[in-house]
Order: sequence, then structure tokens, then C-alpha cells
Amino acid sequence: MAILTPNPPPFAQPQWLHHPPHQWRTGTLDRPALYAHVDHALTLPGFHDACRGFAENMLAAYSSNWLLNKIAREVPRFALMAFVMYLHHRRGLDGPGVTYTRIQELYARGSVVGILASPTRVKAMLGLAVAVGQLRRVEAPDRRVKLLEPTEKMIAPTLHWLESYLDAVGRATPLAKSPQALVAMPDLLGELMTYCVHAYVHDRFGLSEPFPAVHYFLSRENGYVTLMEITRTLRFEQGEWRAQAPSVALSKKFSMARATVRNLLANAEQQGWLIGNARGGHQLILSADFATVCYRWVALEITWMAGLANAAAVRLDGV
Repeated sequence: MAILTPNPPPFAQPQWLHHPPHQWRTGTLDRPALYAHVDHALTLPGFHDACRGFAENMLAAYSSNWLLNKIAREVPRFALMAFVMYLHHRRGLDGPGVTYTRIQELYARGSVVGILASPTRVKAMLGLAVAVGQLRRVEAPDRRVKLLEPTEKMIAPTLHWLESYLDAVGRATPLAKSPQALVAMPDLLGELMTYCVHAYVHDRFGLSEPFPAVHYFLSRENGYVTLMEITRTLRFEQGEWRAQAPSVALSKKFSMARATVRNLLANAEQQGWLIGNARGGHQLILSADFATVCYRWVALEITWMAGLANAAAVRLDGV
């Protein structure tokens, strides 16, 4: 069952954008309209099932692709993937393509929640991406420019992420094409990343900006899958919001240290987001506010990606 009101045929631009996303400029994003759409989604039948399904899809994507789990396990690394795909897609239009300077400039812009990574961290991430073969150096027309391009080691896991993401979104709201057909469009990934980066550059937007608790998890290594597991198992019973994030199971499934999960949960408890944490994360009790935040965050993810994916499909081939 669709939980979000579909765009009218032929999937016109989202109502929360003042201008077409391919012409993004400052003020294109209508934040109040976007968040109003999200809040409406929370009230619709089937939303909780769609939320659980979204979390299950994303956890399956990460557990089945070790490269994805490595390159997108926290916001700074995910941002690198997005920036690379955007710059490569727009090469020759907005600049020469992927360069150290352009990547550093994008990180330095920051969003409402702050700078995504320090220059030292950015340099280290770029160096590692080159070293492991996710980026390769290519010859530039201007020999003074150190030009890079993504390899299949970065592109393939990113496409795997996108298909899983769109499959989860498509179960909740109509898409212009099937997730598989959308991902098969040669330029869809680059077009989507361009919209996301333009929102960040021109309107300083990031998906975690209204949710400090979400931003905390997403900015820590493996925080994304930990928060997704909490969201997947979230339920209201016996007058309390309950969930699970067992450190042993998560460490085995996502190749991370058990201490990582324990530390994430301990800090969440200190912040008051969790009011109970027993049996190594097997029994979590969430504050009502944090439970609402988890649901609202997923509603925002679904709303955002559905709107941009449909707009990209229209832009690329006039669906």
C-alpha cells in the first residue's frame, strides 16, 4: 500500500521544490513544505510497515555487499561517494571533474549541522580510495590538475545501494519506473547525486539536519546500520517503545567491533534517547521523542528520494 501521496502524472517535480532540481539555486528547497509532507506520511495507514521494510532493505544491502559497508558506513564517507559521483557526472559542465581541490571545497561548505569532515580527514579518505582502487588517477587536459575518476569498485556498490534504496522507497510510494529500470538508466545515479549535492551547496541541506539524534548516529562509524536495526525492530508494547541492537549480532553481520555498538548505545542513553539498555542491546527502551524521530527520519528519506528519483527520470528521458 502506498503511504505517500503520489506526484500527479507524469511525476512532476516535488511540491517541496520551488524550481526544477536540475536548475537548483538558493531557495529551491521549501523546507516547511518538505517537513509538512513528511509529517503527513506519518499519519497514513501502512506507514509503520513501510518504515520497517525500508530498514530491512537497507540492512540487507549493507550486509550483502562488503564494499558498500566500507565506503558508506558513516556520513563523511557517504559524502565522498556522493561528491565523486556528482563531480564525475558534471565533468566538463561544472568543472574538469573529480579533483582533490573540488572535493575539499565541497566538504568545507558544510551544511546546517556543520562541516562534514576536516581537511586532514578528507585527504586521508581520498588517499585510501585511490590506494584500494575505488578512485584512479587519469590524465587531465590541464597537466596542473590532478584528475580522478571512480572505478567499478566505487560505482558497483553505489548502484547496489541505490537499487536497494529505491526498492524500499517504491514499496511506500509510486516511482516513475521500477527500481531496476531506474538504476539501469545510465545517468540516473549521477543526476540524483547532483540534486543532492546542489541541495547541500545551495540550501545547506542534509537529511539528518532536523534530527540531532540521527545525525549523531550517522556521523559515527557503523552508526547507520545500528540506527537502522533500532528502527527495524521498533515497536510499542506494554506502554513503552522497545527495540533491539544486539552488539554481538551486529558485529558479526557488519564486520565491526562490538564495542562500537556498545559505545553508540551508551551515548544514546546518556543523551536520554534510550531510557533502558539491557542484555547487550537485546532489550532497548526508547524515549517517545526518539521513537518519533526514527519514524520521521525514515519518512523524510522516503519522501526525499521518491521526489528526486522521479524528477531525475523525467529529466533524463521524459517518462
